[in-house]
Amino acid sequence: MSEVIVPERTAIAQAPTVSWTPLGENAILVRSHCDAIPAKVPVAVDGNPRNRAQTMVLSWRRPGAEPTSATGFLCLAPAPSVDNSGTGALLIGRPGRPLRLILAPKPQPLQTFLSELADDSGQAFPSVVDGLLEVLLTGAPNPRRLRAVAMLLQTVARPGGFVEVMGKLGETGGVGDGIFLQGWTSHFAAGRVKLLISHGGLSPAHLETGTFERDDLGEGARGFFGLLEDCHAQHPGEIERLYFRGNDGWRALEVYERHVLLEPITVPGHLRDGLQRGTAPQATVDKLKRASQRFDGRDTVCLLEEPVRAGIDSVTVVEGTGVLIIGWLFDPERRVGGVTLRSGSQSCAVDRLWTRVQRADVTAAFVEDPRFGPALASRRNNHGFIVFAPKLLPEAGQPLYLAFEVQGTGPAFLPLEPNRAPARRALERVLGLLDPRSSTASSVVERQIAPALQAAEIAPPRAAETLDVGNFDPEAPLGLVIGLDHRHRELSALFALLAMDPEARPLPIVLAAPSESFDRVGAEARRLARFYGLSVRLVAVEGVEDACDALEAGVRACRFNTVALLSGAAQIRMPGWLGRLERAYRARGGQCVASPTLLFEDDSIRWAGAWLEGEGASRRIANRFVGYPLEAVGNLGPMEVAAGASECCVLSRAAFIEVGGFARNYFTTAEKGLDLCLKLRMAGSPSLWVPDVEVYAVDDAETATPHAGALAQLADRTSFDRRWALAISNMKG
Repeated sequence: MSEVIVPERTAIAQAPTVSWTPLGENAILVRSHCDAIPAKVPVAVDGNPRNRAQTMVLSWRRPGAEPTSATGFLCLAPAPSVDNSGTGALLIGRPGRPLRLILAPKPQPLQTFLSELADDSGQAFPSVVDGLLEVLLTGAPNPRRLRAVAMLLQTVARPGGFVEVMGKLGETGGVGDGIFLQGWTSHFAAGRVKLLISHGGLSPAHLETGTFERDDLGEGARGFFGLLEDCHAQHPGEIERLYFRGNDGWRALEVYERHVLLEPITVPGHLRDGLQRGTAPQATVDKLKRASQRFDGRDTVCLLEEPVRAGIDSVTVVEGTGVLIIGWLFDPERRVGGVTLRSGSQSCAVDRLWTRVQRADVTAAFVEDPRFGPALASRRNNHGFIVFAPKLLPEAGQPLYLAFEVQGTGPAFLPLEPNRAPARRALERVLGLLDPRSSTASSVVERQIAPALQAAEIAPPRAAETLDVGNFDPEAPLGLVIGLDHRHRELSALFALLAMDPEARPLPIVLAAPSESFDRVGAEARRLARFYGLSVRLVAVEGVEDACDALEAGVRACRFNTVALLSGAAQIRMPGWLGRLERAYRARGGQCVASPTLLFEDDSIRWAGAWLEGEGASRRIANRFVGYPLEAVGNLGPMEVAAGASECCVLSRAAFIEVGGFARNYFTTAEKGLDLCLKLRMAGSPSLWVPDVEVYAVDDAETATPHAGALAQLADRTSFDRRWALAISNMKG
């Protein structure tokens, strides 16, 4: 057949007005009739041959019609201009004479258009619709086209079976992994099946499916199971119907009214069951097998034939921070290629982060086992591990588990049952399990404990209750804040020394103590305050880990312009200490942190200024005079140092609040105080050492497990260096 050409100009002749409906922004669907028309023609919009496209034509015979209108037809055409600048005409090229059509002034609603199409095409309507569906589904879909497809399918699709079981496969890495379907049909075979899913709208998808025999079905019908992929429906409950193209036209899979909705964790088991009793092409089997190798709540590590076993000693969700795991992995032949912690869409490759530790008990447990003993060619004992998975917190309703990639068998799983604990308490428990003398302990502290503590989001201490004794003035220019931790402190000597000091006695005093010991401490403090005539505000504090937490809450429980901080570990040595510290503070215009010399109980020096030592990257802050006799400092006057001592100091309350107070991400008060003083220094309040003021500071253990004190100090030093090393290397002085 020679090429059909649409002429540049066509004489205007009387043309029929035709019905049309829009399909998206760039296309319309046109229905008309003529004497004859081929299956593929060019069509020009508004009589302009430069705005033309090739289109498929669907036609049918119209019995009893005049010869000039004996053929009904349907075609897609480019949309006319929206600005009404065109003629509203279509020019369809066909052999012999082009066909000119005038579009009706207004488009028809799609439902009306389809209803009139059914009336006009009669018995040919199903085949016309089938062809139209093929045309509409060709190319990139748009919502209006898919809406037209949905209406057509509701009209022509015949029953094709039922979906009886559905369930969403769990998520991995935040990407949905499909929806499990099971039911019966007699109209498609196993393999990859194209579907259209009705779920409020209409969207394409694919079903990777296998089939199996069922005794309860009629001849030709079989059960099917599979995984729905590329589906826009977010949940199985959204699916209303599934359409597919069978050998004899379009069919619909209805969702059984009383269908079973599976929990995601049970879906892998249903896939495995389907693979055992059904058949499918190898590509489909491989895909479904991979999908079935998901966590289903069971410990499958213990079922492995390979010499691989794992166990968990403790799993702790560190509040707002991550997950801390202590356990062991027996893998003498190194079959495990990776270990991943998962919960819902979250994951963490823990084998890249963990620290391996010696576990001779694991070796002893397996060495006599005939299944695994031969694999222990060497006496390696580093089967244990400790790992902190940062920022991974179990999702609500989602299990927490470890996935082990085992060579040759795929993944195996170990479910976890976590406990929850505050960060510091959970990490101190780990410190208590370590041998401070081992290099492994240092590695655990530096790689697991310190990062976990630094990442922890620890709620600040909070004043739960206050009680005033005497004429307490919360807005005095100067006030004393005393902070107590959980250890028993003798208050009688402290209150007596304050009462005998003419400069301290008139000051308002805030005594902050943990709420757990507040009844005992508060009763004693009230008695002593009334006896000595002191003005005291008692503060019960929740969330106290150490004296710094109590001091923080105490400072926030008053509005003094200047505060003198006194830790419960400090003991006053002489009258006039506070007055001299305040005068040194005032001499610097109130823009400093004034601290005294701190002494051990034998009068040797515990703290006499923190000084910068070294240069560049090796620069650090050191206490030079620790252990020296008091006479070593001589008669020095006040001098600026790198950092002060938070156990006893005078500073601006506003400056303290502005820098955020004490950091909570340390085990010991030493680094907390150093951190505070450096923040104040960076904000314009340097530290001042006042040598002639002397205060005792009791040097007792601060951690819940005293023997782990060295490890706690290592963790704090590691954390401090990560936060401050760069700033210290650039400090002057």
